[in-house]
Amino acid sequence: MPGFRTAVVPDEDADILVRGPVTTQDIAYVGHAVAGARLAGTGAGHLRVKLAEYRGGDREPVAVVQINVELAGRMVRAQAYAGPVEAAIDAAVAALVPRIDRLARRLAHAEAGPPSFTGEPWDLRQARTLPPVVRIDGKARRLARHKACPPAAQTIGAAALTMDLRDYDFHLFVDEAGGQDAVLTRAGAAGYRVAADRPDLLGSAPDGVPVADAPSRLPGLTLPEAVLALDASAAAFLAFTGVGSDRAAVLYRRFDGHLGLLSPLW
Repeated sequence: MPGFRTAVVPDEDADILVRGPVTTQDIAYVGHAVAGARLAGTGAGHLRVKLAEYRGGDREPVAVVQINVELAGRMVRAQAYAGPVEAAIDAAVAALVPRIDRLARRLAHAEAGPPSFTGEPWDLRQARTLPPVVRIDGKARRLARHKACPPAAQTIGAAALTMDLRDYDFHLFVDEAGGQDAVLTRAGAAGYRVAADRPDLLGSAPDGVPVADAPSRLPGLTLPEAVLALDASAAAFLAFTGVGSDRAAVLYRRFDGHLGLLSPLW
C-alpha cells in the first residue's frame, strides 16, 4: 500500500495525512469532531492528523487515526482504531482532550525543583494488540520503517508521563541517573515496567510512579534474531539491545502488517 499523502483542508488549522481509501467526507469529519471538542479553547496549537484505512481480503476494514498537537512546546498525542473512520476519529479526539487538560494542569501548578507525581492520574492500560486484518505473514512482510531519534534524558517518572501524554505503548529514553538507554512499557493495572542493559544502574522511580516488578535486563539480539523472537510471540513489540552493544532498540508491528524499528540517533 502506498504511503501517506497530504489532504487539502481549506480553513482548517490542521495538517491531515491520509492513507488508503479515506474519503473527503472522512477528512471533513475531522474538523467537525475537533470543533465539537472545543480544542481551540485549550491553548493547544496546530493539529497534525493521520487517517488511514487498512483492508485485508474479505475481512472488515480497520481505520486508524492519530492526532498530534502541541501545548507549550510539548507534544500531546492520541491514537485509536475502529471499523468506521468516523468512529476512530471520535475515539482519538475523546482521548486527546483529557491528555491536553492533564498537561495544562501540570504546567499551571509547576513548581521549582523535581516534579511531583503523587496523585498523578496514570493511564494504567495494557499495550494494544493489532486487529487481525492488518497482519501479514511470510515473505511479503518487511521492515517498512526504521526511525532513529535522539532519546530524551529522563527520570522514570518523566518517561511514564511522556508515555501517557503521547499515548505510547513503549518509550525509549536515556535514564537520567545512569546515562544508559532504557525502555518503559505498559503493565496494565500494575503500572509500568522498565528494562535496560544494566538494570542495576537504573535510577529509582519517583514516589507516586507505579512500577511493576524489579527492572529487567534487555535481551541481546541481532535484528534477524529479534524478528524471529517477535514472530514466536503474540506481542506487539520487542525491546532489545544489539549483540555486543548497550544501545537499546524496539522492533514493533505496524498497522499495515509490516515491521518497524525504533533506535537511538546517537
